[in-house]
Amino acid sequence: MTQSEIQEIIDNCTFMDYNLVVLWNDRGQMYLQGSYFEPDTVTGEIEKQQTRKWILSEHMTKSEIVQTAFKLAITSMEHRTREHFLYKGERVFSPHYDIDALVELCVQKRFDERDWYAPEKAAGAKA
Repeated sequence: MTQSEIQEIIDNCTFMDYNLVVLWNDRGQMYLQGSYFEPDTVTGEIEKQQTRKWILSEHMTKSEIVQTAFKLAITSMEHRTREHFLYKGERVFSPHYDIDALVELCVQKRFDERDWYAPEKAAGAKA
């Protein structure tokens, strides 16, 4: 399929106030991206927000293209939920944390788990 044929399929997809477009990246790959307007989570200013880029192939079927647009919508809503959910005023599930900082948290073994789930911590376990 050509970019215009894929865009025609995408034009039949609607999701809230998102604008869905088919574009090309600098490596010659076709991709789908959505955009919408929402207050920035840091500044509060209404700005254009964009989803991640979803690679498309001219060999995709119509169903695969529509399902990719659906996946864009689901993933974007999860992203937005992670940005807006607060615990003690902080975005504890933010999708923007540095991955190496998260690794450090894992290395520190800062787990919140029950004894029954962690046999080595269970009462009577041998040290």
